[in-house]
Amino acid sequence: ADKFRRKLEELEKEKNSLKFQLPSRHPSVSSFLDRFVTQVQAALRWAADHRVRHEETQLWHENEHKLLRSAYQERLQVSATKRNQLFQEKKWLQKEIEDLRARLAILEAKDQQLRREIEEQDRLIQSQDCELTALLGCVSLRELQEISKAMDDTLATSYQIPFSMDLPGTIKSLQEKEQSFSKSIKETTAKVCTSQKLCSTLRRKVSDIETQLPALLEAKMLAVSGSNFGTAKDLTEEIRSLTSEKEGLEGLLNELLVLSARNVRKLERIKDDYTRLKQELEQGEAAF
Repeated sequence: ADKFRRKLEELEKEKNSLKFQLPSRHPSVSSFLDRFVTQVQAALRWAADHRVRHEETQLWHENEHKLLRSAYQERLQVSATKRNQLFQEKKWLQKEIEDLRARLAILEAKDQQLRREIEEQDRLIQSQDCELTALLGCVSLRELQEISKAMDDTLATSYQIPFSMDLPGTIKSLQEKEQSFSKSIKETTAKVCTSQKLCSTLRRKVSDIETQLPALLEAKMLAVSGSNFGTAKDLTEEIRSLTSEKEGLEGLLNELLVLSARNVRKLERIKDDYTRLKQELEQGEAAF
């Protein structure tokens, strides 16, 4: 803030030191006018000395006029570009100044707040000192000596007491068991979900076979009644194959149901053990 304040003061001094001048006194404009006057005078002398070559002189004047006009337009364009750049820099500088002023206001408000807090702390310390002085005024010299000796003994004893922030072995063991139970819960839950998905898939396949069997039996009876024994034989084989597949799927489904029920009971038992362990661990940590 001090750095930018000094910069602002320097810019303000520079601004105040600038004096008003006519545009024609600007170095660039003045130089251009001097060159322009020189060219005009040279052209007039040349015209006076060569009146005979009037047409060539007129053509030369036209070319010179075009060159001067081109140079003048180029200088105007350069001046306009420079002016735009300076204007943009001025806008940027004004924005920076506004931001710095806003930041300075915030810092000044923070400074005021800190000053008030420091004064409040000073008053608090003074009041505590006054209370302590009043308290000490009510205590005799002998009592002060006894209090000092008791404080020294207490501090000496406190340094001899071993102190450690490390958790005891029992709590660490409980934490390890908690992690193991949490892992077992995740694994058993995954097994239960997998078993349930497989059971659902097997039930769907058994249901599909049960839906197909009546239609095949009916088709077989129609084939037999129509003396299509070849078709009836094929349908019989297909029915036998589907029935065998259904029995295999039902046996596998029963095994999965038994396994799923066993995993569910195991999961409930692990959750109960985990809950008791969690409570024991929380009590141990709170006690520590």
